[in-house]
Amino acid sequence: MEHLKNFLAGVKQVLVLDPGSQYILTSRSDFSRDASSLRNDAKRVASDLSKVTNKYGEQAYNSTRK
Repeated sequence: MEHLKNFLAGVKQVLVLDPGSQYILTSRSDFSRDASSLRNDAKRVASDLSKVTNKYGEQAYNSTRK
């Protein structure tokens, strides 16, 4: 009987039959906001990585020319 109760409790959570304070409805703009934030983060990381690799390349090039 306990298995049936657990199963029904799981079904209740999946189907959101009792939307309480634990269920958070997200707005449709959340996806586009997240995508924009991720895009900006990726640009920032790529820019920093490019600066570091260029700096490393200059150091390696200058040390071999001497």
